[in-house]
Amino acid sequence: MKALTPSYEMKRYTLPQLLRLRAEKEGDRVAVREKDYGIWNEVTYAEYYEKVLLFAHGLLSLGFQPGERLAIIADNIPEWLYAELGAQAVRGISVGVYQSSLPPEIAYMLSYTGASLVVAEDQEQVDKLYEIRNEIPQVRHVIYEDPKGMRGYKDPWLLSFEEVLERGREHRKKNPDAVEKLLLEASPEEVCHLSSTSGTTGRPKAAMLRHRNLVHMGVALQEVDPLLPTDDYLSFLPLAWIGEQMMSVAMALTGGFAVNFPEAVETAMQDLKEIGPHVMFSPPRVWEGIQSTIWVRMSESYAFNRWVYERLLKVGYRAAEYRMRGRPM
Repeated sequence: MKALTPSYEMKRYTLPQLLRLRAEKEGDRVAVREKDYGIWNEVTYAEYYEKVLLFAHGLLSLGFQPGERLAIIADNIPEWLYAELGAQAVRGISVGVYQSSLPPEIAYMLSYTGASLVVAEDQEQVDKLYEIRNEIPQVRHVIYEDPKGMRGYKDPWLLSFEEVLERGREHRKKNPDAVEKLLLEASPEEVCHLSSTSGTTGRPKAAMLRHRNLVHMGVALQEVDPLLPTDDYLSFLPLAWIGEQMMSVAMALTGGFAVNFPEAVETAMQDLKEIGPHVMFSPPRVWEGIQSTIWVRMSESYAFNRWVYERLLKVGYRAAEYRMRGRPM
């Protein structure tokens, strides 16, 4: 079946509704890849949507209500997407928290946004939450994704990600239509995500983003720089940042390209070589770092390599100019 193409008509959908549409129309296409123990694992749109549904049912089993906030503290992993869209599917609001945040910063963000549930990636993030537990009484449960090091933690406050998915399976057996009813009732005008500001001049604020805002961003950016459903994108900048939300969530769901998650932040550049993404999105400092690395390596390379590099770079500049002007090459 023909893949969906970006269109401003998509603004009448919420993000989970767009995912549902892709799962129905092109469920066998790869939506997400994650490198784990050196192997790239693929997730289709049908599998992506199923994970979101199960997590959403799991949230309902925990008493999560429309309008409640689910905070996420994690590196770039597929479970961030499942949790975010799962909360939005039942008309909740996701809150991105930087994984590098210190305990007092996390306490402030959770209290400020009123988050009642938190997804924490691993033991490190869980320990931060234990440190501030008395300051966040509104948090009913912490859901951890990576069980490594968590065996000794016996506390009903904690749930594993797999436990929530299992709760979701049980909840769906008894309430098969509960999630999809809420999902289809949702309006694109509803707030779906709180994105923290930089906080350079004071404490960070939380910008309220509607489904319509994010979908519009995804479609508008692809009018400027069209992408294909067969393209690959490498997601390695924090998903708490609005720029990564625009790419890994909004553009991915409107454009239908595959989102690739590196094994770790430290291996992102090596994983980049393996996946060969068609598009990357980064602030200038990242590009400057890559450029400096290339310059240093070329300056230390053989004369023939430098000669080839300099000539092909000129061709690349010309090709980029032609493409930006919309001229055939």
